[in-house]
Amino acid sequence: MYNHKTNLLRAIVLLVLLPFMSMAHGQEAETWRLNLKDADIRAFVTQVADITGYSFVVDPRVKGKVTVLSSAPMNKDEIYDLFLAVLNVHGFTAIPGEEVIKVVQQVDAKQSAESLERFPETPSEQLITRVIQIDNANALELVPILRPLVAKYGHLAGVAAANALIISDHSSNIRRIEQIVRELDSPSKYEVEVIQLQEAWVGDMVTLLQELAPDELGRAGGDNAARKYSVTADERSNRLILRGDETFRDKMRGLIRQLDQPSATGGTTKVLRLKHADAKNLTEILKGVMGELVKEGTGSGGTGGAKPQSSFAVFADEGLNALVVRGEPSLMQEAEQIVAALDVRRAQVMIEAAIVEISDELGQDLGVQVAVADESGESTPVIGSNFGNVGRSLGEVLSAILTGSAITPATGGITVGAGQRNENGVSWGILLQALSTSAAANLLSTPSIITLDNQESEIIVGQNVPFRTGQSTVTGDGTTNPFTTIERRDIGLTLKVTPTISADGLVRLVVEQTTESVADSIENASDIVTNKREIKTTVLADDGETIVLGGLTRDDYQVNKSKVPLLGDIPFIGRLFSSESERRVKRNLLVFLRPKIMLGKEEAVAATSDKFNQLWDVNLNIREKLGIPTEEQRPTVDALFEDGSARVQ
Repeated sequence: MYNHKTNLLRAIVLLVLLPFMSMAHGQEAETWRLNLKDADIRAFVTQVADITGYSFVVDPRVKGKVTVLSSAPMNKDEIYDLFLAVLNVHGFTAIPGEEVIKVVQQVDAKQSAESLERFPETPSEQLITRVIQIDNANALELVPILRPLVAKYGHLAGVAAANALIISDHSSNIRRIEQIVRELDSPSKYEVEVIQLQEAWVGDMVTLLQELAPDELGRAGGDNAARKYSVTADERSNRLILRGDETFRDKMRGLIRQLDQPSATGGTTKVLRLKHADAKNLTEILKGVMGELVKEGTGSGGTGGAKPQSSFAVFADEGLNALVVRGEPSLMQEAEQIVAALDVRRAQVMIEAAIVEISDELGQDLGVQVAVADESGESTPVIGSNFGNVGRSLGEVLSAILTGSAITPATGGITVGAGQRNENGVSWGILLQALSTSAAANLLSTPSIITLDNQESEIIVGQNVPFRTGQSTVTGDGTTNPFTTIERRDIGLTLKVTPTISADGLVRLVVEQTTESVADSIENASDIVTNKREIKTTVLADDGETIVLGGLTRDDYQVNKSKVPLLGDIPFIGRLFSSESERRVKRNLLVFLRPKIMLGKEEAVAATSDKFNQLWDVNLNIREKLGIPTEEQRPTVDALFEDGSARVQ
């Protein structure tokens, strides 16, 4: 009954997991693909049992969900190896026995014996136990060296009597440890010795030892000598590592003792000529970094690799753009490495901007003004409509009536007027004015500038306009001494930008863009009025990417209507007693930016040639319009500095 229920359960699990497993039948062996997502680990064990034909006993504490994705088909052995890897990830393992395979927790694995006869080749993820015999080295001394390489749930112990190691771990890791043990288990006469230098620098010491002992160190002894004896420099701690027999190590130890003496000059001095970096800025960096190294070396008491009471000094020669460095050999080498890393050609960035401003203005004015005057009496009664928002005012109409002169038409439209004065001194006049104005402007500015990476640059294109700041006409003693003080200010287009290039080619731009112009004269204004548009922002852009920094869309619509009460509301006739003015102004302003990274000379030359070709195309268009013959061959940009033949006329 129990077997019947078990078979039924396995059949149900296979039906549920069938969409996640695909089987491919080949000519030689059957293969499978496993694709499970958040499946119960016990169902996963059941599926592997059906594929491999192995019988499993699962510990009740083995629980959880597993996800397995297989893109390539695998045979039965590969499926089982994958099964062991999945169990390992979730803290479980499989211990093969003679009849069944037990699935238990990893911490309990080393208490169980394994039987590997069923496998033609031991799986790489299988937990096994091995005894490694040590022939030359001390097994107990190898235990603390190898213990970090063994898994936490594994086991490593040394047997002093047998001079052997017992290791429980995965098969692949045990093979790696066996390889390490073979390399460490060398004959006792070839040992490794570490010597701490107190005065000399290990880089120089290795060179001297190779010159003094060429036979042992391989200069003249061939490959065999190089394998038997070696001297290695540990520059981080200023130590020498010797490998060889006792005779070789005694010889090297004596030479090192004689050579490791204080320097007669207390240090060395070098002049480092810089190619790209600034000597003054680099001096500050070296003082900060090397000062910390000197403090660390002094505080270590001579055991950390730097000489006690060591010193370091660096000076900048701005005229030659060079560094004068003085210090101990170890510090000198550190300083040279820092200088070599920082003294590199800096990238350049060409920033191209496009400031587009489009404006459109429309205006319509329509008004009728009427005036009647009586000059027969002592006074001059006047009645009329006066609208100041369109054309001429009532005062101008009356003045024309009384003097009999013509009314000057308003600018930009049509003016129709009529009037009469009879013999009784009664005068009348009517004035019809209709104005219509329109204006459109399209302003495109494309400034461009090239600057170094992380270096602020600025370009200004405009005029220097005087602004009145004060005036006086009378001095303190009452005498007349008129004067006016002015201040000049740049008015036009200003682009200030600081680019920073990241390691992945992204450009960070700190941008300040200002567009300022002198406005038209404004009534009752005591000085010049300017229009100003400004953007201050920080943006990110890829190399060659065009981005918009910002924009402004403005639409002003104004209607001004004046009329005579009651009379202005009469249909049709009311137009004779009213005046209407309409204004509409549209403005669109957009600012675009495009950075281009120039890492080397080729990019800079290409950018220069492109700009020169654009300038030359403008020159050709102008000459064609004027009918001036053009040159058949376009000159290069270098011709600007030769004979002036390529200058734009």
